Amino acid sequence: MAGLRVGIVGAGGVGIATASALILQGLAGRVTLYDRTGIRSRGEALDYLHALPLLPSTEIRGRSYEEFEPEDVLVVTVGHHIQPGETRLDVFDANVAILEQTAAAIEAGGLPRVVIVVTSPLDVLTEYLVRRWGDRAVSIFGSGTSLDSLRFGEKLANECGVHPRSIHAWVIGEHGDSSVFLFSTVTIGALPLEEFARQRGIALNREWFARIEDDVRTAAYRVRELKGSPRHGIGLAVSGLVRCIGREHGTIIPVSVRVGDDVCASLPCVLGPAGVSEPLWPVMDEPERRGWERSLDVLRDAGHALPITA
Repeated sequence: MAGLRVGIVGAGGVGIATASALILQGLAGRVTLYDRTGIRSRGEALDYLHALPLLPSTEIRGRSYEEFEPEDVLVVTVGHHIQPGETRLDVFDANVAILEQTAAAIEAGGLPRVVIVVTSPLDVLTEYLVRRWGDRAVSIFGSGTSLDSLRFGEKLANECGVHPRSIHAWVIGEHGDSSVFLFSTVTIGALPLEEFARQRGIALNREWFARIEDDVRTAAYRVRELKGSPRHGIGLAVSGLVRCIGREHGTIIPVSVRVGDDVCASLPCVLGPAGVSEPLWPVMDEPERRGWERSLDVLRDAGHALPITA
């Protein structure tokens, strides 16, 4: 069957949400769910297949880790969920151990063309795979602040009374508590944020900026408190990344890539059939620049404990 071959590692909530987004939008010719034993993934695939006449033309499969095959795109969602009260870095030790085992199984079956890391702590685990596979013919990036930036744009759109597609706004750095909001380069239509606000009579004060940033930064924690763990938003965001790889080539999205000798973090990148480009470096004001450096320090400190050194 023609079309992008997409594998999803992990048949938990995020993996299934990602599969659903891909299948329902017809973004892949083949979607394969992988879990350790293959039991859950086969059950999920069968559940989709029962409604196949209602779905876009997609081959849907369930496989175990012993049945990995080289995919065009492999989405890594396997790992422990963050519990209420925890941060993304709190699951570091458990998820590094899980990813080590998973990476070995992927290698045995054959590396994909593109890997998208979704497992937390996302930037550190992206760095782990870059260190492990950096000399192989595979493009590696994490979903990073792609969802954070969607949330940022939506919040700004609500505050300014426009559609989110009219907003260009970026969150960079860690996909986590030290992320950086680039208010200084926000544009609404053809206007910088400050000029739009002046024309519309919106008061841009410290409280306004702080409220928007706090709402976006804590969004995942609020979902977690209400339902256990986020899944639909990140599943749709990842399907958007796959869309850019398979169809909408040249789209610029902030994703987690190597930004230094020993650290991955989110910067705007161009996506296409070969995966991810080198990062684009946005203009930052001085507070944003300091925030960026602090975010990298957080990620470097966490990366020191990785089992593969830079």
